[in-house]
Order: sequence, then C-alpha cells, then structure tokens
Amino acid sequence: MKATVKGRYEGDKATAAATMAVSAAGDLRLRASATDAAFASGPSLNGLTLTLEKPGAFLVDIKPHNRDVRFQFMNSALVLDKKVSLTYTHSTSLAATPAAPPAAGAPAAPAKSAPSRTALDCAVAFDAANKVSVSHTLGGAGCRVKYAYAHGAGRLTTMEPCFDTASNAWEFAVTRKFDGGDALRGTYHASTKQLGLEWTRSSQIGGSFKIIVCGVQMVLLIGGYGGAEAGELDL
Repeated sequence: MKATVKGRYEGDKATAAATMAVSAAGDLRLRASATDAAFASGPSLNGLTLTLEKPGAFLVDIKPHNRDVRFQFMNSALVLDKKVSLTYTHSTSLAATPAAPPAAGAPAAPAKSAPSRTALDCAVAFDAANKVSVSHTLGGAGCRVKYAYAHGAGRLTTMEPCFDTASNAWEFAVTRKFDGGDALRGTYHASTKQLGLEWTRSSQIGGSFKIIVCGVQMVLLIGGYGGAEAGELDL
C-alpha cells in the first residue's frame, strides 16, 4: 500500500487544502481531499471530496456536504492504426434544489432536480508528434479544438494552439523540456490578452516544484523528495 499526501495554501485568499491518496486493491486508488472549510468550525463534511479511481478507466467524485457527484469514464482504441481516446464526464447533484417560495394562497411547488453537465472529449494521436483533441459540453454552443505538435527527435518542444468556437478565441502554449527534469511552458489567452509562464522541475533526487506566473499572480508548488508533491503556495 502506498499513500501520498499533498497540501495547498493560497495566501491571498487565506485558504488551505489537503489531499491524501491511498492505493487500494489492484489499480484502484482512494483519495480524500479537504479544504479549510472542513475544520473552520470544528470537523464537518464541508469542503470534503471523496474519490475512487482506476487510472485510465474511470473516476468517481463525491462531495458529501452537498451530494455533488462526478462520473468520468475513459477508454482508448486503435482506429485505422491511430490511437483514439474517449472521455465521458457527467456531473450532477443527488440533492434536490429548493423551489422558490409560493405566492400567497398558492400551493407549494415541488423541489427541482439539480442541473447536470455532460462533456465529451476525444483525442486522436496520428503519430508520436501530432495529436488533435476536441472537447464538447452537451447542450453547449460550441467546442474546443486543440492541436499538439512535438518537435524534434527528442520531442523536447511542444506547441499547442487551441480554438474555442463558442467564444471565437484562440489560446497558445509552448513547452520546452531540458535535461535534468526542468521544463518551461509559456501560454497566451487571446480573449483576455493574458500571458503565463511556468517553470517545472521533477527530480527523483532533488524533489519537485512548479512556479507559475500569470498576470500579477504567482503560484509556487514545492515537492518532496522522490518526486512526490508536498505542498503548494499562492503568493
């Protein structure tokens, strides 16, 4: 059995979160995540999320305090010698939404079922360097189309343009990997004209960390030795 503990603290919001994951039977993993809301006024279910997952197959998220549930199923297959990956995600709530107060003398309206959301993601890997993915929310006005190109024999540089048909906006990302486990990633969102920069290091000897600069916000993630992420800090 292997357990992993992660922590997060956001200084500007004065909020914290912690996650504990335990490997169960076979490939199954159990994960419990809690924000500071679970301990602010004594132990409670607020801010608690329970997850059961089998990587690459399925994932179930449950939030006991509001009975929100998220199901995700993943699968892949070879189609014309190309790997096609499909992901189905459905989010809903098992709790009924209270109806609006009735007018004077009118009968009380029954509680309404909570709205749900269903999303479909499809990715096609044409070869080791070229990949196209499409994401669509059922009932939505459009979809997101992303193309990823890994350049060079070592695939050290990856370029990822993305277009959102609903907002008619482009996003761009470029990632460069270096020897020793370092990687730099730059992003640009055309709709907000916002630039972002990430520096990540993943080392089995010196640990792991990630520094993210986006607009005026800076996020620092610090990892423990052996590559296990130990904490996260927003500055």
